[in-house]
Amino acid sequence: MLKIKPTSTYPPEKGCYLRGNDYSPVAVVVLLNAPYGSMPPEVQSIPKDIENLVKVAIETGAALSGTLQTENIGIEKIICNITANPNIRYLIVCGNEVEGHNTGTAIKALMENGIDERRTIIGSQAKTPYLFNIPLEAISRFREQLTLIDLIGETDPEVIIKGVWSCYQETPTPFREYRLYDPGAYPDSAISCSLTWKVKHPEEIEDWEIDEVLKNIEEPVGKLKSAEDMNVGRGVLTITKRLLKITEELSEIVRLCIEEIEGLEIPSEVEVKKEKAVIPEKVEPAVKPAAVIKEDAETEEELYFANQLRGFNGVLTAFEALDRDICHNGCTLPGAVINVQKRLKRLKEGIEKSSLSDGKRQKLKNRVDDFMERLEALPQDTSKPCQKAVGTCTIGSGCFATGALKLLKLITEPAPPKNL
Repeated sequence: MLKIKPTSTYPPEKGCYLRGNDYSPVAVVVLLNAPYGSMPPEVQSIPKDIENLVKVAIETGAALSGTLQTENIGIEKIICNITANPNIRYLIVCGNEVEGHNTGTAIKALMENGIDERRTIIGSQAKTPYLFNIPLEAISRFREQLTLIDLIGETDPEVIIKGVWSCYQETPTPFREYRLYDPGAYPDSAISCSLTWKVKHPEEIEDWEIDEVLKNIEEPVGKLKSAEDMNVGRGVLTITKRLLKITEELSEIVRLCIEEIEGLEIPSEVEVKKEKAVIPEKVEPAVKPAAVIKEDAETEEELYFANQLRGFNGVLTAFEALDRDICHNGCTLPGAVINVQKRLKRLKEGIEKSSLSDGKRQKLKNRVDDFMERLEALPQDTSKPCQKAVGTCTIGSGCFATGALKLLKLITEPAPPKNL
């Protein structure tokens, strides 16, 4: 059985892991669903049960065993370390999924689908599954060299021990749905690479910024493996559009009803004297309708900006409510606030480049400035732990802050101007 000495720099990337037998065919990743600092390895605390899983994997014979939280830089570090050692042929991923990151399923999607031309993991449900800081060759090798053993959700040390042990047997050994054995080293030479750090905070990158980010990456980006277009969510989007249309129609009906009520002349009493009708006095409605504010949007370009600002107003109102509630001391709301600041800045640049009159441009920019001032009053410190991770968020797997951002996706008309 062929074994190869790892590169002299192995393992090239630092992190929260232990190094074991360099000639072992298996590495273990324990998903870390716990509070963390700005970026691993600045971990503030690792639960004892997770720490124990890391240790038992090494004690059983793994080459590397460590924790993983993030779906971008964390995965990049793992790719660098594993491709530097061709002896590693299996990757066991275990532990509970990382809430808010979906890191475990991001690794699965990477192994199954690869990345697209924008260096995004195809089919991943993670928020920012971008691999900007490592060579494409390393990503391709990682997928070719390894077999993924999916134990996501498994926290029993005995199961991890059995999985690691099975990987270095000389003959095929059944383990769950797998048949494992040590196939020897990958036939090609090791790849020695480390993170370029051209993108230090991929979690802050918006989808519309990716193309600009890629311009700063010298290596040409090619699609490694194609996948079928994802149809998930199309049905929901269709229903949402229909509901919005129904809402608009109901609003119009309400407006017509209000106008009809205001136009009626209802007598307070009816008197018939000498066969002559008495003209009744007009009775004011018991409840006066709220004044309807109309935007004087004469062009589609102006309507686009007006609609976007309507959406931002809703998002900011939600943020302000969340700041008074559970999200005040977390990291997700500040991240969402920074996200909206970037979007508003981009919208303001679009307004400045628009063909609108000076007066209309200034009016729209003033509204943007008002929103930016409101954002400045909201939390922007992303170094605090997510409230889900520390156990104080009780709403489930969803997130109010990121959910509020999705309101902007409901604005589908009119199409954005060409300068955006």
